Amino acid sequence: MKKYILFPLILFAGILPFVSCELETSDNGDLDGFWHLVRIDTLDTQGTCDMKQERIFWSFQKDLLHVDDKTGMNSSILLRFNHSSGSLTLSDPYIYDRGAGDIKLEDVSMLYPFGINAMEEKFNMIHLSSNHMIIESPMLRLSFKKM
Repeated sequence: MKKYILFPLILFAGILPFVSCELETSDNGDLDGFWHLVRIDTLDTQGTCDMKQERIFWSFQKDLLHVDDKTGMNSSILLRFNHSSGSLTLSDPYIYDRGAGDIKLEDVSMLYPFGINAMEEKFNMIHLSSNHMIIESPMLRLSFKKM
């Protein structure tokens, strides 16, 4: 009797590695992941804001960027992004609300706490490594540390 029970288990275990599942991957390299915004520099005035104690995070995956204030003071926002040729372009912002359905963002000021100043904004990639990133818009330089 044990042979009849054991055979299907062995057969199933032998077939399991060949079962196909589709995983989405990206070619974002070091960009993918969870980034803490640690500093904002204003280019016109040379002002600096230390953000290390703030809890502002950017999370990149595939072609979506999720910006989030972990204190809950600001709404979480989803954006599309394109990373190519030394630039990072953000567009199509939505207020992140899985329960009610994401809502297209109409008020650009909701992006300001995250260092984003336009509904579609292009950043130059100044530095990107596995643990640090610096990007620059026409107005700001943002520095991040990967978590």
